[in-house]
Amino acid sequence: MSKVIDFCRRNLAWVLLFVICVVFTFTSNNFLTLSNLLNILNQNAYIIICTYGIALIMMSGGLDMAVGYQMSICGVLCAMMLTGTGIPMPLVVIITIVVSVGFGALGTLLEQLLQLPRIFVSIGLSTVYQGVAYVITNSKTISGLPDSFKVIGQGTVLHPSLTYATILMVIGGIVMSFVMDRTYFGRYVFALGGNEAAARLAGINVKRMKYAIGCVAGFFCGIGAVILTSRVGAAAAGTAAGTEITVLTGVLVGGVSVRGGDGKIANCIAGVLIMGLLANGMQLAGLNTYYQYVAKGAIMLLVMWFDAFQIKRRAIAANKRKEERAA
Repeated sequence: MSKVIDFCRRNLAWVLLFVICVVFTFTSNNFLTLSNLLNILNQNAYIIICTYGIALIMMSGGLDMAVGYQMSICGVLCAMMLTGTGIPMPLVVIITIVVSVGFGALGTLLEQLLQLPRIFVSIGLSTVYQGVAYVITNSKTISGLPDSFKVIGQGTVLHPSLTYATILMVIGGIVMSFVMDRTYFGRYVFALGGNEAAARLAGINVKRMKYAIGCVAGFFCGIGAVILTSRVGAAAAGTAAGTEITVLTGVLVGGVSVRGGDGKIANCIAGVLIMGLLANGMQLAGLNTYYQYVAKGAIMLLVMWFDAFQIKRRAIAANKRKEERAA
């Protein structure tokens, strides 16, 4: 029994994903179909891709709330270049991703200069990105994007519901899982989240690592922005607003502690998919969209409570071991 409980604790996100699938299978006949499941993956592909980067930040002990409007401004810049300049489409995509990488580095730079936690820096940057996005678009939607660009988010392969975006999501997940589980970079990320001072004493260049993490997060955010803009076929200042809440909830449900130091990319994917399954299942069940917000908020509170409980439980166990050794 203890092994089952331990398995469920370590794979909580996948257990919840399975339970939700079972529940919604009984509420709607259309839920557990290949087309619907692929549709859920397609709808959440850009969110999951962004999650790869934000998960790194959280695993290293940080928290970034600027991803929503960072994606929005990147999408706006991408659409403006596609419709207002003669720059080739592939080069526009590359420039968009590079700009997003720059935003990621900017967040780290301000964190270092101002000596503030990343969450405070990201909240300020999010507001700046929001304002700039509305100014440069004049609060208007940019449409008329070329069909060659729309293929990135809307094009399909092998199955009418399997998009290139989903393929990119899977490839990204495999690569990031390997990086975090099998490379020194992944170990350094966890070391930063576990104890930054100890990581510095161990010889890890903390400053360089934080810049690297910020740039990687910006890279995936840029890819997500390109996919979202391509999928929607237009861009506006608030297109990706609120994405940060879904990403944050997904990462927390995936088992990454708010203090950092642990976590798995695969579990973060499951966490985001839980949000997607809830939205899809509730919609098929005929529930109002606003109930989805209530469900997401409740899940976030529950997961954060569970995380705090786990931290407290580990602290108590560690203190008990110290007392036993002292005795």
